[in-house]
Amino acid sequence: MNFNVDHSIVSTVVSELHKVCIARSVIPILSGIKIVASKNGLKLTGGNSEIFIEKTIPLELNGEKVVEVIEEGSVVVQSKFINEILKKLSGNVHVQADLNNAIRIQSDEVVMKIPGFCAEEYPKLPEVHAQQSVELPLGTIKEAIQQTIFAVSKNDVKPVLTGVRMEFEKGKLICIATDSNRMSRCELPIPSELNKAFVVPAASMLEVINLKEADATILSILQEGNLLVMETEHTKLVSVLIEGNYPVTQGLIPTGYMSSITLHRKALQNGVDRACVFSRELKHNNVLLKLCDRTTISISSSSTEMGMIEERQKVVHMVGLDSFEITLDGKYLVEALRGIKEEFVEIQFNGAMKPIVIKPAQSNTYVQLISPRRTH
Repeated sequence: MNFNVDHSIVSTVVSELHKVCIARSVIPILSGIKIVASKNGLKLTGGNSEIFIEKTIPLELNGEKVVEVIEEGSVVVQSKFINEILKKLSGNVHVQADLNNAIRIQSDEVVMKIPGFCAEEYPKLPEVHAQQSVELPLGTIKEAIQQTIFAVSKNDVKPVLTGVRMEFEKGKLICIATDSNRMSRCELPIPSELNKAFVVPAASMLEVINLKEADATILSILQEGNLLVMETEHTKLVSVLIEGNYPVTQGLIPTGYMSSITLHRKALQNGVDRACVFSRELKHNNVLLKLCDRTTISISSSSTEMGMIEERQKVVHMVGLDSFEITLDGKYLVEALRGIKEEFVEIQFNGAMKPIVIKPAQSNTYVQLISPRRTH
């Protein structure tokens, strides 16, 4: 193997892959990054026992030559080493590997020689077959993930709740996340007849969000056994799926309400965020929402150490009973409001100890539930 590559591009790719590599693994080769040089450019792969990411660097980008392959071949190089050394180089990089996997790296006047691993020992990634895959704009799937991922469980008592459930039904994709205290559900129309469901680890979903490609880029999605393959033109992500019975969530969403109020989303988010400052000594950031009358809502919290805060905001629209109060985890409420992009948000109330429904005022395709907090 013998090639030249633009330093800034390969350094960026290696840095991204290094984050998912295992520093100390029972399988030593997983601490490395696989590099394959071919007539089409370079493919670099890094991963661990749950997720693999393959990045492609073509011969040309934006009309400029960034890779020159002199001799095709493959090798695996220690992730930590190659990541650290590339950060300390400035010139373009020349890499050679011999049949014994000995690697020579040169940049300007700097020359290094290091041992590598045989690339044949590295796990092989499954291919995406177009006729079996679902294709969506990357920006669309990113938005669905961002609107749900914050609600996954942060502990592994119930491992299946630490991922995002993706439900493909005829003509639509539903993404769901819950930690048993809250739930976020996003529904998207898609051109697909697929009918299946699976749970994807939150770490894998974050890697999709972090893809530095245009929103219009097409992402192909394919499930094969316990693996999910997601691929764009320059990136392939392979994730192990989470096994287990995901709770049935559709029936949790109330079909009616006692009271419904419409508020300015950003103002409400800022108000709750301010209230959280006065509730941090409590485990759950308790914030009280109280409807004062049909035109005004109160947002308040208190702390024996820090004192109290209360502010009132105008209600844009109201339907139903004109009196309610409910205590919620302020952090949960702020995260829920951040997930909504529209200007106005609707909050539906069904009782002091029943979950509230939060959704965009003019849409039912994105719904969130937050369970109330007991204050005594």
